[in-house]
Amino acid sequence: MRVPTDKEAQFAREQLAGGCDRMEHLLRGLLDTRGRIAEEVHATRKLGKSLRGGFALFGLGKSSAVEIQAIGRLLSGPRDAVSRLSTWKKVAWDGDASAAAAIGTLLEQLTHSAARRPPPQTIDWCLERVAAARRNLAELPAESLAKRIAQGLRKLDKRVIKRCRSLDHSGKEDFHDARKALKAYLGALGFMPEGLIMPNPDLAELPELLGDENDLATLSEWLEEHGFTAKMVPGLWKKLLDRRSLLRSQVIREIALVLSQQDD
Repeated sequence: MRVPTDKEAQFAREQLAGGCDRMEHLLRGLLDTRGRIAEEVHATRKLGKSLRGGFALFGLGKSSAVEIQAIGRLLSGPRDAVSRLSTWKKVAWDGDASAAAAIGTLLEQLTHSAARRPPPQTIDWCLERVAAARRNLAELPAESLAKRIAQGLRKLDKRVIKRCRSLDHSGKEDFHDARKALKAYLGALGFMPEGLIMPNPDLAELPELLGDENDLATLSEWLEEHGFTAKMVPGLWKKLLDRRSLLRSQVIREIALVLSQQDD
């Protein structure tokens, strides 16, 4: 990859600042009484992940990106509840009718409880985080932007390769970390001038697979926390583990293929 010009670097900063504008708009929209809260939160958090990659691109991973990450964590409840229920339905386990009914109805109830809009004070705090992130970006000297972007891209690319090459079936957080690294890298590229970098199109498909694996991991944690342990419902856990193992094998194969193409 060639080093971006000053004009291209400034373009990327403007695009990232525009992303902050969109984030503010989405946050204010969460106070609206119309629409579906889980979908709106999902859109807000999805944009936040791209913004975090964009800020890492400018070397602001430990400041601005952290501000945006805090928003995503604060708003995670509604979307996480919907994701758990959706994953549960995909698992479609009915080995124990009583346990399956208890799990399914509780997950349904939690989605209804989570479908409440955050109070204005929470949104105000989130807007303050976006403003702080944007200030850090605006304060960067124009003459340093191109160099920062070149360094940021190298770090993001290196992190993706490192995280992906270390994947196996034993790491508890490895797949989640690989997904975060991929999303940050792809998110960063979204703020760059079109055509400056052409990522492998297969790379964009990997976060979806990793997301499916993460959804199963999240559901598994919830089940254990709520008493539905492997000892209590062994058939369910066998199905979960088998499905996660298949997904992980698929992810590892796909990543190996993508990385081999990059090495050629």
